[in-house]
Amino acid sequence: MAEEIRVLILEDVPLDAELIETQLKREGLQFTSRIVEKEEDYRRELAEFQPSIILADHSLPQFDGITAMNLAREITPNTPFIFVSGKIGEDFAVEMLKEGATDYVLKNNLTKLPHSVKRALKEAKEKLEKFKAQEAIKEREEKYRTLFEYFPNYVVVLGLDGKIIDLNHAAAKFSPLSREDTIGMYFNDLQSITGEDSVYYQELFSRYLNGEEVGPFESRLISRDGEIRLMEVYPAPLLKNGELFAVQVIAQDITDRKKAETEINASLKEKEMLLGEINGRVRNYMNMISSLLELQSVYMKNEENREVLKDNKNRVKSMLLIHDGFSQSEDFALIDFSQYIKKLIELIVSSYHVDTDRIKMKTHTDGLMLDIDAAIPCGLIINELLTNAVKHAFPGTMEGEICVEFGLDNHDNNVLLVKDNGVGLASDIEFKDSGTMGFQLVNTLVKQLEGSIILSKNKGTTFQILWSRSEY
Repeated sequence: MAEEIRVLILEDVPLDAELIETQLKREGLQFTSRIVEKEEDYRRELAEFQPSIILADHSLPQFDGITAMNLAREITPNTPFIFVSGKIGEDFAVEMLKEGATDYVLKNNLTKLPHSVKRALKEAKEKLEKFKAQEAIKEREEKYRTLFEYFPNYVVVLGLDGKIIDLNHAAAKFSPLSREDTIGMYFNDLQSITGEDSVYYQELFSRYLNGEEVGPFESRLISRDGEIRLMEVYPAPLLKNGELFAVQVIAQDITDRKKAETEINASLKEKEMLLGEINGRVRNYMNMISSLLELQSVYMKNEENREVLKDNKNRVKSMLLIHDGFSQSEDFALIDFSQYIKKLIELIVSSYHVDTDRIKMKTHTDGLMLDIDAAIPCGLIINELLTNAVKHAFPGTMEGEICVEFGLDNHDNNVLLVKDNGVGLASDIEFKDSGTMGFQLVNTLVKQLEGSIILSKNKGTTFQILWSRSEY
C-alpha cells in the first residue's frame, strides 16, 4: 500500500488553492491537504499534520514564503518545499533554490506542478533512505571503533605496504613510541620487534599477502618498559568490496599463561616422578613378600602348609596386578577390570599348572571400570573363588569349564559371577560358616563392598556377588 501523501498549501487565495488541488488530482495523485495562510496555523500544521510536501505562495498579506521556507528547514528539514507563485523573478527563484527550496512553479503554468511534486517526493525519499543508510554505517563504525579501542588485546592495522594504519589503545600503551609516531611506520621498524625476528615477520607478511594461510603463531615483543613479552598473534584480512585492503593483527599476551603452564608441567613432572617412585617401591615390596612366601614354601615339608603359602603368594600377586593396572591407567582413579580379570586368570593358570585342555577358562565382561576401593576386594574375591574352583571342582581327569562374568544388572548394580560345572560343594558345607580361610576372606570382602553373596549348587557351583555401583 502506497504511503499517503500529505500536502500543506500556504495560500491566501481560496481559488488558487483549489486549482492546485485540482491539478494534482487530475494527474492521479492520492493526497490529503491542509490550507493555511497565517504563520501560527502554518507552525501548527508543520507539527501536527507533518506534511510530506509544502506548496507555498511567495507573498501573503500576513505571512511570506521565505519565512515559511526557513521555518520548514528548521522544524522539518527533510520535507520538500516548492514555491507556487503568480509572479517570481528568475534571479529570486535561483536564490531560493540555493537557500533550500526544492523547486518553483508559476501559477499560470500549474500543469508542471504534478511532475514537480512527484520528482520532489522521489528525491526526498531517496535522500531519506541515503541518510538512514549513512547513519547506520556511522553507527556500525562507532561500534567497531569502540570495540577496536577498548579490546583488551593488542590490535594493529597494517596497510598492504606494511605501514601501520591504526592501533588500538592497548597496543598504543605497549608501543615504545607515542601513537602519533607509531602510525605511518613500517611494522618491522618498530622497536617492539627484536632484530632477529624482523626478517621472519616480513617473510610471514609477504606470504600472507600472497594468499598463504598464516595461522596463529607465537612471537616475542618488547614492551614500553623494555620487558620481553610472549604473544600469540592472529592475522586477519580486512576487505573492501571483496578486495583485501589491510591486515588486522591481533596479539594476545600469553607470558603469564606460559609461565603458569611451565610451572604446572614442572609440578606434574615432579608428581609423576614421585608417583613412579612410590609405585616402584610398592611393587618391589609386594614382589619381596611374594618371594619370601615362595622361599618359605621351599623349606616346608608339609604339603598342606606349602599350599597355604602358595595361596597367600597368589593373593599378594592379585593385589599387585591391581596396583599395576592403576599405575598404567591414564586415570589413576580407575582400572579396566575386564583386563584385570583376564590377567588374574593367566596368573592362576600358571601358578597352579592348570591343564586348559581339560579345564576351560572363560570370561564375559562389559569392559567396566572400577575405583581402587572396589577393585582390591573384588580382585581378591575372584582370586579366592577361582583358586577354589581350580583346586577342587574337577578332581582327577574330570573335564569342565570355569567362567567369570562381570557387568551391571537392570538397577545399575555391579554383578560378579564365578561359576563352574564341576562336582560342586559338598552338601554339608555352609560357606558363610565355613572355617576355611578362603571363604572367611570372601565373606569379609563382600561386607567391605557392602554387597551380598549368593551360592547356587545347581550343576556345579555358582557364586553371585552383588554391590552398588560407585559414583565416579
